[in-house]
Amino acid sequence: MNLLLKLMLIVHITAGFLALLVGVVPMVSKKGGRLHKLTGLVFYWCMAAVCLTAVYLVFFKPSTLFLLFIAILSFYFCFSGRRILRLKKSQNRLTRTDQLAAYGALGASLVMFGLGVQAVVGWFSTGSISTFGMLYFFFAGLLFSNALYDVRLFHNPEKARYGKMEWFFGHISRMCGSYIATLTAFAVVNTRYLPDHHFMIDIAAWVLPGVIGGILIGRTIRYYMQKFNPDKAKTVAV
Repeated sequence: MNLLLKLMLIVHITAGFLALLVGVVPMVSKKGGRLHKLTGLVFYWCMAAVCLTAVYLVFFKPSTLFLLFIAILSFYFCFSGRRILRLKKSQNRLTRTDQLAAYGALGASLVMFGLGVQAVVGWFSTGSISTFGMLYFFFAGLLFSNALYDVRLFHNPEKARYGKMEWFFGHISRMCGSYIATLTAFAVVNTRYLPDHHFMIDIAAWVLPGVIGGILIGRTIRYYMQKFNPDKAKTVAV
């Protein structure tokens, strides 16, 4: 392993670990406060470093290809979650940068889907399929649906799911989604080193962060919807 590869690996691991530590603070701190903004910014740049180093590492370790796409998913959520704050002020709109990022995410999701199809085709010839092969479909669908929503939002901002509060709820769901994806990748990589590691632990590492995190995001959004608009909260499914 050459020096640059070692350096990239160190940066990747450090940035990911720091993101997991710092990312909790914006969730529990006062929304819009100085601490919330500062730690949110640190989390954002840590996720950018994770994504960039993952791109480099995959060229030397093809086995990390799946984790590269998880990094892309995590950073797109983080990127779009930060950019959507532009909608807070009525005179601001999503820009060409947001559109290009959304189309790039759509492209990445299609590649993931193609890799899933490739895994299924290999299944018929070899009789076995990896867990990663099946998970490509799930994460491809997750990235595709969110990126497609952003493309539609760019062209038809009046169709925003949360109306004028899209910036608020979109920010919460995307940033928390980014954290969940990062936590999932961390759990999957590190549970392999458990002394009694087996298949069910892999399943738990892939599924539990998303399930628990999704429930918490849903509860958080519903809490703020009831706070801002109690009548609408009763009619909107979270």
